[in-house]
Amino acid sequence: MSDKIKRHKEELNALAAGLPFKCIELPEYKRASYDPEIIRQPRIFSRSDSSTQAIGRFLMEQGTVEILKPEMTLALFTEMHWCAWHIEKISRKRYQAEKEFGDAVVYSRKLISRMEAAEEELFIANRRLVVSCIKPFYWIGQVWIADFLQEGSKALSNAIRKFDFTRGTPFYAYAQKSIQNRLRNFFRDHIRSGSLGIRPTDDMRKIKAAMDKFKDDHNEDPSLGMLVQMTDLTEERIKKLRPLVNQWVRMPSPPVSLDALVGDSTSSLHELVEDVDAESAIKAAEKGEVWTAVGKLPDRAQYILRLRFMEGRTLEETGQMLNLTRARIKQIQDDSLRKLRQILKRGVSDPKM
Repeated sequence: MSDKIKRHKEELNALAAGLPFKCIELPEYKRASYDPEIIRQPRIFSRSDSSTQAIGRFLMEQGTVEILKPEMTLALFTEMHWCAWHIEKISRKRYQAEKEFGDAVVYSRKLISRMEAAEEELFIANRRLVVSCIKPFYWIGQVWIADFLQEGSKALSNAIRKFDFTRGTPFYAYAQKSIQNRLRNFFRDHIRSGSLGIRPTDDMRKIKAAMDKFKDDHNEDPSLGMLVQMTDLTEERIKKLRPLVNQWVRMPSPPVSLDALVGDSTSSLHELVEDVDAESAIKAAEKGEVWTAVGKLPDRAQYILRLRFMEGRTLEETGQMLNLTRARIKQIQDDSLRKLRQILKRGVSDPKM
């Protein structure tokens, strides 16, 4: 086998192995004369300037197209997976002559370009869905909107590659759910870390003061009508701001440096709270009964618990370190904690796997 044939064979295998999604095979793919319909809409390009907001730039990038009809969406997914199926088929086929290998490589490259064009068409036509899902987060300001658009774009691209078009589910419903879930997780992680702060308005402060006063007097949360009477705000305004008030209340307090001076003195907060006789918290935890029980768990479960509860890693960071999704990390963590409780109840004995 010549060096050129080897290079062609390696490229074919690389193209097949590098497909961004798992191919869905349809019976008509096996017909030799079958070639799916090509859907490419004419694009309208607009020029943006410095006054264009992030959402406007996002919608104008790579041009704009009309909303796809259901049959057009189905045709694009059919074309994408037919290209992927054809590439896998070409990579498995055995060729003898050098020219056959060369022709197969050239044709596979064309299929890759065609598949990417269909994927891009789906993405551009569904960008409005990303903007629609970001509307509940408009209040955070233009600085953060660009990051939310990026996260929404990632979710849309991932939805295009994971969507199973043979099940009859509308793509927009599947993509909308994927985008909303990713945006909620992105928002929650930044709120918890304190990097995305909520700046309360005067109306929000007024609602919170009314809620606190009513709860102190009656030991329960006020109704919507009671808040209207106490704040002189409309029902629509209170309905809109009340979730933000609840989120604002749950936000973590800003960290206080241990080096900060206490009052007008020269003493630092660290000098006041330090306990020189106390054993290191980490060492005490490792020696305790809990970490003895943790040692009975599988190695991966131990590692995840240490990352999450000793090092303070988020689900996203832990997933990146182990090459797992945040959902899988959460599943392993919850299962490990359940087993840990069983071990402690039995007196640090081996868990039943």
